[in-house]
Amino acid sequence: MVSHADKIMTNSELFNPRQSGHIISKNAKHINICDIGVDKCAKEISDRIQNGKIQLLNDLVEETRTCNYLKKDIVHPQFADNHGVDWVFFLDALNFSFWNFSSGDHKQYVVTYKEITYTGYLAFCAATCRTLDSGIPLTTPSFYGIITEDQLNSFLIGDNEVECPLIKERVSCLHEIAGVLEQKFENSFVNCIKQCEASRDRKAQNLLGLLRNEFPCFRDESEYVPQDEKSSIKVSFMKRAQILISDLWSLFEGKGLGRFDDIGSLTMFADYRVPQSLQYFGAFKYSDELVKELSKPEQVMEHGSVYEIEIRGCSIEAVGRITEKTKNILDLLKNDMSKHLNDVAVDYFLWGFRREKAEEMTKFPYHKVRSIYY
Repeated sequence: MVSHADKIMTNSELFNPRQSGHIISKNAKHINICDIGVDKCAKEISDRIQNGKIQLLNDLVEETRTCNYLKKDIVHPQFADNHGVDWVFFLDALNFSFWNFSSGDHKQYVVTYKEITYTGYLAFCAATCRTLDSGIPLTTPSFYGIITEDQLNSFLIGDNEVECPLIKERVSCLHEIAGVLEQKFENSFVNCIKQCEASRDRKAQNLLGLLRNEFPCFRDESEYVPQDEKSSIKVSFMKRAQILISDLWSLFEGKGLGRFDDIGSLTMFADYRVPQSLQYFGAFKYSDELVKELSKPEQVMEHGSVYEIEIRGCSIEAVGRITEKTKNILDLLKNDMSKHLNDVAVDYFLWGFRREKAEEMTKFPYHKVRSIYY
């Protein structure tokens, strides 16, 4: 049962992602966060930092550090300018639901770009690059604000004519964000960032609030009923909004428009792949009921279901604990990287680790949701 200190008061109060993860994890029926697994993951991360496999790079001017998991891939914007901001905003506005079923006649969405074949979200990035290379201003708000389903489908089409999922929903998101930019921000997301700079030590949280308030398609929230409570509370995850801020931070290497002194206030980006890595390390233990649900052939979990909320909320809490444990280990080793490690870097490690151990990860089930939020 949630204690009075957790301040569950009314169903009108919205809890931020970190608060939400804490409350959900304390009430979860189907997931247990295991200290042994948290410790194991933290040791892996600290070992990789110690031996240089994870590098937290120092910028002596701005005194910020970025993680080598945030290196710019060729399918991401390469230049920290206004065009790069438009590009990042476009990518993260559509950064959702690229998974496909692994059985039956379903074909995976893949895109080959410059002789490299990409899957999932990176396939979408590759398709965007391919379109921009052809001279089409796909990431420009005035262009995508009037884009049609047929046009977007033709731009994002995968190899062997496999369509990108949820084209209708993606067009709807683009029309929405373009309309907001035109009406309130002079057709540029750069102006959204600048509006949040008055309080530099809260810039990330200011931008997170702006995204939630002004752009409904970024409003990643759910109604949750804690144990022994009669009414629901509002919990938030804000996956795409937080990863947008992180991508801007990475693009600008923590400087200029991408300087977020409170980048450490962000949580991990609650999706469906990081929980596999958490299971791998033993940080997550699923109930038999949840395992059975996830083992159903071609299961699609309902958005807003208790299962989904628990998986996402417990992921936020678990990654937060892993970050703190890793910091403690590094402090004992007198490694000053500890004060620059954050949940964003740990998320990128866990997401990349899932790809690194792709074959071993197949035995750990993950939930699938058709949603615009992740």
